[in-house]
Amino acid sequence: MRRVLLLAAALLLALPAAAQAHAVLVGSEPARGVTVERAPTEVVLRFSEPVEAAFGALRVVGADGERVDDSRSEHPGGRQDALRVGLRSGLADGTYVATYRVISADSHPVSGGVVFSVGKAGAAPANVESLLDGESGPVTRTAMKVARGVAYLATAVLVGGLLFLLLVWGPAARATGTSRAAAAALAPRLRLILGVAAVAGVAATAAGLGLQAALASATTFWAAMDGSTLRELLDTNFGQAWGVRLLAFTTLAGVIGLLRPAAADVPAPGAPAAAMHAGAPPPAAGAAQSAVHAVAAVAAVALVVTPALAGHARATDPVALNVAVDALHVVAMSAWLGGLVLLLFAVPAATRALAERDRTRLLAAVLQRFSPLALVSVALLVATGVYGSIVYLSSVSDLVDSDWGRLVLAKIVLFGLLIVLGALNQRRTMPRLRRLAADGAAPGADGRFLRTTLRAEVALGVAVIAVTGVLVGISPPAAGAGGPVSIEERVGPLTLQATVDPGSAGVNELHIYLLRADGQPFTGTKELRMSAALPEENLGPIGVTPRRAGPGHYVVEALPLTPGGDWELAVAVRVSEFDQYDTRLEVPVR
Repeated sequence: MRRVLLLAAALLLALPAAAQAHAVLVGSEPARGVTVERAPTEVVLRFSEPVEAAFGALRVVGADGERVDDSRSEHPGGRQDALRVGLRSGLADGTYVATYRVISADSHPVSGGVVFSVGKAGAAPANVESLLDGESGPVTRTAMKVARGVAYLATAVLVGGLLFLLLVWGPAARATGTSRAAAAALAPRLRLILGVAAVAGVAATAAGLGLQAALASATTFWAAMDGSTLRELLDTNFGQAWGVRLLAFTTLAGVIGLLRPAAADVPAPGAPAAAMHAGAPPPAAGAAQSAVHAVAAVAAVALVVTPALAGHARATDPVALNVAVDALHVVAMSAWLGGLVLLLFAVPAATRALAERDRTRLLAAVLQRFSPLALVSVALLVATGVYGSIVYLSSVSDLVDSDWGRLVLAKIVLFGLLIVLGALNQRRTMPRLRRLAADGAAPGADGRFLRTTLRAEVALGVAVIAVTGVLVGISPPAAGAGGPVSIEERVGPLTLQATVDPGSAGVNELHIYLLRADGQPFTGTKELRMSAALPEENLGPIGVTPRRAGPGHYVVEALPLTPGGDWELAVAVRVSEFDQYDTRLEVPVR
């Protein structure tokens, strides 16, 4: 069964993508690369899915780098998949760049831009990249990945721990006649584990809100701590979902101390028979415990559903199916990893309160009930994980050619090791423990072997969560929104400005402007030769023939830059029979 599931995962991961991962610019007015006779009054961008512009900067700049928009970005006509900004009246002839930074439906910032010209094309604004890139540094990005990972781990331990109490511990305790003494021994360890997870979840979620505000607004963590930035964040899908998560973690932190593990209504070994009824919890205590369970269940459901509501599933049809699949994935991972954590760190406290033969009976009963839960979790993890991954892959090569794909492969490897260890316990440890329980013997070496494998499984599960925290913060291969790349280089006594639009893998449009020291177009070029190469892939050089489009202005309408990577454009400017200026342009292609 497990081999079939692994094979199915490998085959399904090879299927082509069915949808984009982030918002992609699908059109604009004015259109990309167009030259219009009259100055437009607005710029409108259309995306492949709804975007949030709370932090978005739809800005339009001229050749001098000065803004020419009215600074009021909005959704035209209420369309959430479009963004507009008004332009100042009387724009001069020349080339302009509209840059944007919006929040995609999966909570990732997406940036890019569009080049257009009015009247007569001129030199493009220099340093377009500075308009697209934010100021949030690697520390902020890394901290956000850590916060996500800790929040996911806390969710797994809390949700999985509650499921373990309900579906594994309770039935096993009643079936084996486990005493209240064993349950009492379990309770402090259980509350400690779940309490630490809840507090960690509160801290990670609170930090994640501030870090997301920094990433979305392209600033630092401390600069994002002002009230206005955080208020803007709470107007986004991410802010609302993580606000609910913060409330859920806080609620669980408050009620965990009231949880009481189930026990059979039997006295501790050696206690008088009358103690069976004397120590039973009164009806009022049972009602209070039911209320605690209900509150914990509501909070757990919030933790399960909110990752999907803060991500791409909320904006991808069919929404209900995608949200359900994401929630099932969280439940499955939680049931497995949270159960493993309690098996390793909490159940031993309960077994130590029992006689040796009762220890083996309880341990075998717990494993017997956890095993089918783990198997169902494996099946759900494979099915939902594959469904959630293939929509982001455009080809099999993405698994090895992109950071996102390599992380997916790492998850598959770690997950495979988890399955191997689980199968080992299923085939070797459980049958032996059942035989020992039937013979009234202590767990002995088999109990120690179980602890060793459980430690390895928990470590691998934490590694999977860590990889997930990193993976969520990386754009999948199909997610590149693209945007113009602007380059300025000295070539002899001249200044060369180049704009590659859209700056993504595929066919691009290249504009080259040659300027004199006084900024005027250089008209003395006898010949302009070019070639393109991608050294990291051993591609090229590929000859390129530019077309003169005006004084000092050359255009390549269809420049093939595939695949993505750091392309090199070799440019030779011949100005006489004997003089030639050469340079190389580095063009990062997404």
